[in-house]
Amino acid sequence: MQTLLPSAPSHGLLADRWSEPSTLTLTAKRFTPSKLAVLLDVALEAGLDPAAVLAGTELDVAATGNPFTLTSPLQFLTAARNAVRAYPGSDLGLRVGSRLHATSYGMLGYALLCAETLSHTFDLIVRYHRLANGMTSVRWTREGDLASWTFAGPDSVRLPNLDDALYRFLIEMQVAVHASVVKDAMGPWCAPVRTSLAFPEPPDATLWERTLGCPVAFDQPRHALSYPAIWLSKAPQMASPTMAAQMSVECAKLLDELRWQAGVTQQVYRELTCTPGRFPDIDAIAATLRVTTRTLRRKLEAEGTSYSELLASVRKALAIDYLSTTLLSTEDIAGHLGFSDPVSFRHAFRRWTGNSPREFRQRRQPD
Repeated sequence: MQTLLPSAPSHGLLADRWSEPSTLTLTAKRFTPSKLAVLLDVALEAGLDPAAVLAGTELDVAATGNPFTLTSPLQFLTAARNAVRAYPGSDLGLRVGSRLHATSYGMLGYALLCAETLSHTFDLIVRYHRLANGMTSVRWTREGDLASWTFAGPDSVRLPNLDDALYRFLIEMQVAVHASVVKDAMGPWCAPVRTSLAFPEPPDATLWERTLGCPVAFDQPRHALSYPAIWLSKAPQMASPTMAAQMSVECAKLLDELRWQAGVTQQVYRELTCTPGRFPDIDAIAATLRVTTRTLRRKLEAEGTSYSELLASVRKALAIDYLSTTLLSTEDIAGHLGFSDPVSFRHAFRRWTGNSPREFRQRRQPD
């Protein structure tokens, strides 16, 4: 998986713009092989040839079991496509998803386990979904007395060579992962009360109810996983506000590393971080990269960002580092980051993190 805190979440309606890998990041090897290893285990139990499942991934069984192997979204998609085509049943996504747990997702998993409330856990899942090598977008909403996760329809999933069978696998895996991770955080009692899937009912439909612990309806208008909204204020088993704040900062750093690895974005980010406190303007960076300013703006837009967004992110990352690791005053930090005055810096930092610099520093202090 995996310089800055995203803006504070609004009530459960977050839409994560990074929830699906772009064509620029599909081949980037940034993730542990945990999902691949589980996929391979389920495939082996079904009698599939592991070499056939891994065909085209440039990986072997030993590599998927090595925690230091780095894999790309495309490698997982390739293996999943191979497995879906050869798997004899219709429950591959369910089986893979139900075997993935919070501990499969490194820093993100620990952030979920120590979140302050179930609502906070939900928001963290959306905000940092990309750290889990997420292939499809996810969101949750409160609808009356239910808090419901909804999952991407086929028209909104932009992945290469996505056919109906692979799409079904990805959605069913995602539904099962959510149910599994929520139980990890809250306890076995926290099962969904209702699951809806837009797919036709499979021959082994009862397996879904046994695995998720709730009624499952097929041929529905959308894919959804629902919990009682009254549970949103309940605390996870290992809730720790202090650790939750620290884990969120670390997840934010990892997420930004994913964002900055792509194409021109990475080059601009490097130029902005060459000399902290002295930030070249977009014209100077364009000259360094030997393109016109207009071309640079267009390329950044194609990668889903802009010069101003990158500059804000660099300032944010430096601010977090200064506040976390130095005793510099707010006035000094504002000057180092090129703000005209401390008040402007304080307003920007609160916009980035939801806290003032002083509040952030206090939360980072050990108890």
